[in-house]
Amino acid sequence: MLSLPHLLEDSKTYTHLTSSNDCPQDCEQEEIKHLLAAAQDTLKHIQRRPYGENEGLTIGCLERQETDRAALCNFIRRHQSVISAVRRLPPEIISEIFLHTLSWDDWNSYPEIHNTRLGPWSYSCVSRLWRAVALSLPQLWSEFNMNEVCAAECSVCPLSLLQLWLHRSGDAPLRIVGEIMGDAIVPHYVAMVRMIVSQSHRWEGFFWEYVPLRRRPPLTGNGVELAQQESEAPCVQEDVPSEIWDGAEQYPTRRPRLRRLHLGGVININPFRVLQSASSLEGFSLVLGIQSPVLPTVPLIQPNIRRADIGWKGFACIDYLTFPQLQSLIVTSFNCAKVAAFLNRSQCMLQMLHIRDPAPFDGRLTQILEATPRLKSLILQVSSDPFPNRSVTSNHRTIIEKLTVGNGQPVLLPSLTAFSCDIDGGIDLQSLLGMLGSRCTVPVEYQCQPLKTVRLCCKDQERGESYLAGLKHAFLAMRVNHGLDITICKPIPSLMP
Repeated sequence: MLSLPHLLEDSKTYTHLTSSNDCPQDCEQEEIKHLLAAAQDTLKHIQRRPYGENEGLTIGCLERQETDRAALCNFIRRHQSVISAVRRLPPEIISEIFLHTLSWDDWNSYPEIHNTRLGPWSYSCVSRLWRAVALSLPQLWSEFNMNEVCAAECSVCPLSLLQLWLHRSGDAPLRIVGEIMGDAIVPHYVAMVRMIVSQSHRWEGFFWEYVPLRRRPPLTGNGVELAQQESEAPCVQEDVPSEIWDGAEQYPTRRPRLRRLHLGGVININPFRVLQSASSLEGFSLVLGIQSPVLPTVPLIQPNIRRADIGWKGFACIDYLTFPQLQSLIVTSFNCAKVAAFLNRSQCMLQMLHIRDPAPFDGRLTQILEATPRLKSLILQVSSDPFPNRSVTSNHRTIIEKLTVGNGQPVLLPSLTAFSCDIDGGIDLQSLLGMLGSRCTVPVEYQCQPLKTVRLCCKDQERGESYLAGLKHAFLAMRVNHGLDITICKPIPSLMP
């Protein structure tokens, strides 16, 4: 049994281990185990001392004894962590754990990728082994998120940080998310964009939104609505010329690895040149204002795109696009005839259609649905985007009535098995109930697939549930008798390809 001073003296050799997360060598591990065994014996001896032996001790002796006991407990705790299994994980296991922190191929949202202030940097600060493993994995440095908050809070120059990050990524495919919004200033913004574009031949996923809005300060102490605070006044963030994004005419930028692309806000980039340079593109999202000078003279055929999201700001491009392999489309129906023409021109086997529309779901949408006979999933969302010169009134039959099977009318979307719809005061609930019932029990002669999943989305959850309260028994009967899965949920979230 060793006394506490002897234990502390012998443990000085391993201060570099108790003050860090480094892994001990085999010989050090055995010696630390012996020290721990001796410390535990000493602690047991103190704790086993009969109470009667302490009666003759002074208060100072008792306090010193309690101090020694606490010091021994602390000694044991610190040295037990040194020989823990976590510290002794082999590099191969640590590598696999690190690689599992990379983003998944989630086509329904932005990829959850590393933050430029955290991510692999934090792994490198844990221990020498973790740092060595992190630096040996180019894939770990192949994705990063850049926004104005990260750039403003960065303790070093963001340009040198980005340069080091790209250097450590080697030749691995890059996934990049840029969210430059509000009135915060990104230092060296143009130089950073130039550096990112210089690696465009390695892009696998590129998501960039630049929204230069300046917010006015609140006028009163009570605060002001956000919509009233925002103005169209440009912030002082320096603008990126189109030559940097697109490259020179004689030396166009190439993006052969690019699979997912999202462009939004205000960016001086020609999306058609991006499409032409990305032969492997599978997912395309455009919420970017399109100016007439960038429109091509002939439609652009992109043979590999399977998922597309076209917002109202980028709707002008739909006349010039053809996607033969398109399977999933999210679109704001600014002009139903143009959407139908796009689908007919593409001749694609569309499986999922998400329509955002600020007007009632009336018969105008029929021409879009007639162009998608193999559609399996339909989502109708009430959009809040401020469309110019757009009426929200209609005298046509609602699309709910058009989707109803029976009454001798042709079946619209015979393969439909999943249906989602925003519920508000403009929806006739009896028509909705009749449509759902007609698609649960479909006569054989109609050759129509029965509905399996229904989502009714309410912008006001409490009000929506009371709005649908009268139909609960009918919904329950459909669930019990036909196995229809009906869910009343919150608004449909924004989706990305």
